[in-house]
Amino acid sequence: MTPPKDSSSRSSSKSSSGNPVVSSFLVRRSPVYYGWVVLAMSTLGMAATLPGQTAGVSLFIDSFIEDVGLSRSLVSWLYTAATVLGSLALPLMGRLVDQWGPRRMATLAVGLFALSCAGMGQAGGWIGVFVGFVCLRCFGQGTLGLINNHAVNLWFERRRGLAVGILGLGMAGATALFPPLIEEGIQAYGWQRTYLIMGGILAGAVLPLGALLYRDAPERYGLSPDRENAASETEAPESEASETGVPETSGLKDPELEASGPEGSGPETGAASEDEGETPGKDRGEIQDENQGESQGASAVGGIEPGVAYRTRTFWLFTGAGVYAAGLGTGLLFHHFSILEEAGVGRDLAAEFFIPLGALTAALNVGTGWLVDRYPPRLLLAAELVLYGALTGLLPWADTTAEVWAYGSVFGVAQGMHQALLGSVYAYYFGRLHHGTIRGLANTVFIGGTAIGPALLAVGPDFLGGFAAILWILTPVPFLLGAAAFAGWAAGWDAATLQRAC
Repeated sequence: MTPPKDSSSRSSSKSSSGNPVVSSFLVRRSPVYYGWVVLAMSTLGMAATLPGQTAGVSLFIDSFIEDVGLSRSLVSWLYTAATVLGSLALPLMGRLVDQWGPRRMATLAVGLFALSCAGMGQAGGWIGVFVGFVCLRCFGQGTLGLINNHAVNLWFERRRGLAVGILGLGMAGATALFPPLIEEGIQAYGWQRTYLIMGGILAGAVLPLGALLYRDAPERYGLSPDRENAASETEAPESEASETGVPETSGLKDPELEASGPEGSGPETGAASEDEGETPGKDRGEIQDENQGESQGASAVGGIEPGVAYRTRTFWLFTGAGVYAAGLGTGLLFHHFSILEEAGVGRDLAAEFFIPLGALTAALNVGTGWLVDRYPPRLLLAAELVLYGALTGLLPWADTTAEVWAYGSVFGVAQGMHQALLGSVYAYYFGRLHHGTIRGLANTVFIGGTAIGPALLAVGPDFLGGFAAILWILTPVPFLLGAAAFAGWAAGWDAATLQRAC
């Protein structure tokens, strides 16, 4: 497939908003659409968040207990509090991503993440462990994860779901491959030096790669989101494109809002050279007037204002469903062996649950991403929530090998769908211009759900006689949310608001 011609070779070229287009050697010379390079870097960046993820931190818990002298309950509460505190910075980080772009923010985040790992290796008491937890969760799991998701959403529209699904494989692969290596490092070098080694890898490998390969929105370089053979790029000679402008951008095709037209036109940011800072664009009215007067030009990065997005039912539908899925998923995994022991399942059989869980989570991450590009996300959300309802309703009876494997399979499908949907819907509905800000607030709320999930499920054995009672109490919730998702699709929730904002 022929890559798009880069008409941004001259710094004097203008976008439709009047801002100069940046010339980038890597973007211009890439043998493939550069969005795939951004996706590859973001997938690596997602794998690099492992030291800040629960799967990475959990490897060091026994070391904190034995060497630092902390109790298991204290470490658990420190981790919970640090997770919530670290997530409070995400709306600010999302706003900075929108303003500074993924490239500069990724460089900053990876640098701070590397310092956090190095500092964690020096923790000698509960205060040091707590501060380390806050930094690891904020800069790794929170900020770097947000940047990776944002970068991919900037570069893809028509294949956004598929791209986000592939992005999820980075975390899945890291969870499967790296914990055994980290455990070997702890046994060979000790936990303090292992943290220093991880910080060194982040600073010496991930940081320079990110600074080299991350890029801001494609419009900044005179390109269109996932457009490899745009008519304006293939029909006009390269020399003519350099003189007349930059390729046109296709709008976002939303099956639910097709009548509303393409993704909204908002201000574009740009700069004359790769090293200069971005300058504010003009307001929407000026941009629309200029667009009408130009026969060729790249569309500005479009999007809904955060204040408008936060007032829509669509935002809170997906955010509420995300809180439920995040809280339930974390709680089920946290109490996994105890829940199945209550149902009469031995520890060896309970461990087999993770085989179908891992395989189907990865498969459905990509598969659901493919579906998001073809079917309304609200319908897919309704299907996911039905699976969660069946999960909580039937889990207390799972006591045979087939039923445990079925539990792992349903859980894997639901988790894979959840990750792919929540990774793409905010850009899908609200555009790319303020995606970091909107997604940052949503991530803060999601992380709150992961914090309360284990405590909520613990109410069952503590006060209700077992896990079955609390699981059955929670069972109607996903069915109600699923009905709301279906109603939102049928009624076309927020269509007028999104159309007016575009």
